[in-house]
Amino acid sequence: KPYLEFSGACEGCGETPHVKLLTQLFGDRLMIANATGCSSIWGCSAPSFPYTVNAKGEGPAWANSLFEDNAEFGFGMRRAFQQRRDYLALQVENALKDEAVPMTEKLRKLL
Repeated sequence: KPYLEFSGACEGCGETPHVKLLTQLFGDRLMIANATGCSSIWGCSAPSFPYTVNAKGEGPAWANSLFEDNAEFGFGMRRAFQQRRDYLALQVENALKDEAVPMTEKLRKLL
């Protein structure tokens, strides 16, 4: 299911089919670090927003960088995401080591 409901781009724009395909491939896990340009106009012009969500209210993450540094901006988004995952893994490891944390043996083995 594509998470791009409509395209507000110019007729024949080659960018929107690629974004639609990305939403189909990655769905609600897609993170878009957008550079300022056409895609920032059709991708986030109030009051319309072409991206949609699933039944749980989750959809692609979209953010715009104004100063042509979207590669660095996207890298920062990815690093922040990885940092949160690493911290969660550390918290789980600490909980597993702490016998005072109430947890069934079955759950300990799963984690």
